[in-house]
Amino acid sequence: MKYLLGSKKEFYDFVNSISKEDKVGIITHTDLDGIASGIFLQKILESRNIKIEFIEFLDYGSDVLKNVLKKDYTKLFFTDWNADNFVEDFEKLKQKGNVLVFDHHPLNENLKDKKGIMKTESKYCSAHALFDLAENYFNTKDFEWLVCCAIIADYTWDVEENFEFIKSIYPKTKKQDIWNSEPGKIGSKITNALIYYKKNLKRVYDLVLKKDFGELEKVEKIINGEVEKWIEKFEKEAEYYFEKNLYFYYGNPKYKITSKVASMISTKNPDKTIIFVSDVSDKNDFVKLSARNQSGNVVLGNVLKNCIKGFEDADASGHDKAAAGGFPKKYLNEFKKRLLKEL
Repeated sequence: MKYLLGSKKEFYDFVNSISKEDKVGIITHTDLDGIASGIFLQKILESRNIKIEFIEFLDYGSDVLKNVLKKDYTKLFFTDWNADNFVEDFEKLKQKGNVLVFDHHPLNENLKDKKGIMKTESKYCSAHALFDLAENYFNTKDFEWLVCCAIIADYTWDVEENFEFIKSIYPKTKKQDIWNSEPGKIGSKITNALIYYKKNLKRVYDLVLKKDFGELEKVEKIINGEVEKWIEKFEKEAEYYFEKNLYFYYGNPKYKITSKVASMISTKNPDKTIIFVSDVSDKNDFVKLSARNQSGNVVLGNVLKNCIKGFEDADASGHDKAAAGGFPKKYLNEFKKRLLKEL
């Protein structure tokens, strides 16, 4: 697995440039890859006796970097978060202090100044890449389980090199039953806890850091029950467009499970495009969507970006097989028309 932009040396140099006087912050994503990335980065910095002023868990949205701009920092890390997709605010962040983006989402080619951005291949998830870097800072043996969970949860296990890495730690793992492997099951517990405790992700982060699974198991049944219910609703009620190989569904689950439901539907229908749209609970008249297509025949990140062009307060990003976006609800019908055209 390789770097598409930046290098290991660039990461080492950035870490080595941090002094005791620096105020260091970490912004990471709200999924398992983001949680694991934050943990590995924290352990790297702690091994250098670097104090972390704050760690924030940030989901995507049209104006989500506004709150980050209010933070007090001199060095700022983004992990598993493509800040380069938000050009104007990203430039403002760089004016406040030194910023390093460590990410595996596609690079925003419209960004002129690419300084401070490290990009790995899409299938080299951020937690995996940071785990590899961490070997130069501390003994990573105790965190092999976590990087395996992240690789599975982020669907990067289908690369043979990554699968062989998992097997070197969990020899009994089989591709055809990977979600029932030990790291697959642990990863599911973490993902469910992130959904249940979405307003207090630091709680989950700390439990994962301590490898305390007791509390994670308590909420697993609750979330699994909701996921099963919404998979059934999706399969019964989703609009199906035969010529486009598209399932399109709008619904509002109690928990933030659209991504997980879309992923599980997609696993059963790998050649279909799955779109699950729901309202944004804390933003009136906005919708968000999770998109999946496991075939590799549709570049979902580009498709969604093309579908929201010209929409006010809209954003979309992601990988070829998994992407997400959000926009004002008034554009929903237009989005669907464009989506059918794009597909």
